[in-house]
Amino acid sequence: MADEGGEKTEEPTGKKLDDARKKGQVWKSRDLTGSLVFIVGFFVMAATFPLTYQHYREVLFEAFATVKLREIGVEEIAANVYHGLWLVVLLTIPPAMGGALIGALADFVQVGANFTLEPVFPKLEKLNPLEGLKNLFSKKQVVELLKSSAKLAITGYIAYGVVKGELRLIVTTARADPDLIMLAAGTIIYKLTTRVALIFILFSIFDVWWQHKSFMKDMMMTKDEVKREYKESEGDPHHKAKRKELHQEILEGAAMDAVADADVVVTNPDHYAVALKYDRERDEAPRIVAKGLDARAQTIKAIARQAGISEVRNVPLAHALYRVDVGQEIPEALYDAVAEVLNFVYQQAALGGQPPRDSKAPNA
Repeated sequence: MADEGGEKTEEPTGKKLDDARKKGQVWKSRDLTGSLVFIVGFFVMAATFPLTYQHYREVLFEAFATVKLREIGVEEIAANVYHGLWLVVLLTIPPAMGGALIGALADFVQVGANFTLEPVFPKLEKLNPLEGLKNLFSKKQVVELLKSSAKLAITGYIAYGVVKGELRLIVTTARADPDLIMLAAGTIIYKLTTRVALIFILFSIFDVWWQHKSFMKDMMMTKDEVKREYKESEGDPHHKAKRKELHQEILEGAAMDAVADADVVVTNPDHYAVALKYDRERDEAPRIVAKGLDARAQTIKAIARQAGISEVRNVPLAHALYRVDVGQEIPEALYDAVAEVLNFVYQQAALGGQPPRDSKAPNA
């Protein structure tokens, strides 16, 4: 019987995904990035072409004029080459910059800020020819091949359709003025590019879905991996107890700030101090906002005195309340005793003053 723990049936945990991300293993759609670079680059070129067309026109006419000369000197050739290269720079820099910017932005949106050198380091398994052959015929590579073939076929079909539809325009402008030739070429290129861009966008949508699906499938875990990761995260019982103790200390430390907002502090009176708060709109019962023993108890009482919070001595109640965790509501068994203390405090406050420090509540 196959080991069920060896089958990857569990969704990847957050730790698994974080560890993979640190190694540079993230999913992203190269088709989406490439499509955006292509589209933005084309439209930037289309937008800036009118500004560079006059330079192009001058170079073109100068080249034609030079060709008609019987003797072409080195200086004429160098000048034409220089102007031609300058034209290429003028035409390509804006779309290249726009494409690079949108490409970086697309990768950042998909992956986020994730810099790692892990993929750069060579791995021995990548040198294994059997592994390379296996990856060559993997499902992922087959899908990539089919996708590329489909894009090439559809793009070719679109180009054929556009050229066929504009064949009359091509024939009539073949011997026309260079300005008309450029206008006709621009019209054909625009129609072709917009149609191809739409196809690229559709393929990009599919690729985003496919890349995410493939990545999450590769990250799937076995039941044993999930259990092992859980044990590693939790640690041994000793460390777990330490973390719980530290967490409790943090809660109690933060709770000391809540003493000034308490309704009453119940003491024993020397060793225990428990601060209670009752919010009728939020809580069903009074809640422990702070508690302390010995030195911490003295600190709670000092804060209460400074804030004018009532301090009531009730030894058995203080001991019982101390067993309740900070942030928890009091148990039902203590409702009556705490109600008497709160009523005592509220009555004293209604008479225009606070109960004497270290005063006794009923049934103390």
